[in-house]
Amino acid sequence: MGRGRIGQWLGLAAVAIFVLIVPLAFADQIEGIANAAVAKAEDNPVLVAVLIILALALDIFLPVPNGVTNTLAGAIFGFYLGMAVIWTGLMAASLMGYGAGALAARPLARRLLGEEELARAHRFAEGLGPLVLILSRPVPVFAELATLAAGMSAMPFRLFLLLTGLANLAVAFVFAGIGAAAMSTQSGTLGLVGAVGLPLAAWLAYRWWHQRRG
Repeated sequence: MGRGRIGQWLGLAAVAIFVLIVPLAFADQIEGIANAAVAKAEDNPVLVAVLIILALALDIFLPVPNGVTNTLAGAIFGFYLGMAVIWTGLMAASLMGYGAGALAARPLARRLLGEEELARAHRFAEGLGPLVLILSRPVPVFAELATLAAGMSAMPFRLFLLLTGLANLAVAFVFAGIGAAAMSTQSGTLGLVGAVGLPLAAWLAYRWWHQRRG
């Protein structure tokens, strides 16, 4: 087995651990946080919305499980408001990623992101185009890399804003719908689909498309 193949399997294992195993391993804690967030939202919905947006925005620097956060937003706030909260958080993360990529040569950006992450984003930037930027939006790991790469490659900001705005809206639509439906039907299975199943399926589908694209 060649090094490239070993690297692919290691990458798959790493994403599986992050997207699938971590949420399942901490299912009880996540459920407790979700219940506490739902209760808190009744008293202070603005604070909960700000915390969710902040968590989504910081995903560019921290390993935040977006599937869990997005689904939770839909469950707490319902479809329409949940979609607005998710979209705002995703756009904040996208803009921070673009800015960090544009300033990648600065010492602060290098400290926040790390040399390895910047090197991966630099390689990713070589094949970045509008379609890649759009399709990567729901994909763990690649979504952050794409925004960094867009900043590194000096993609026109207006184009970046248009593409990510529309793609993030589609992502917010799906997750808010699943979260709201899971809450209204009290379906833990449906919530698990949004928190775990969709991110993993998106990552596998993107990897398959990216490899066929060459």
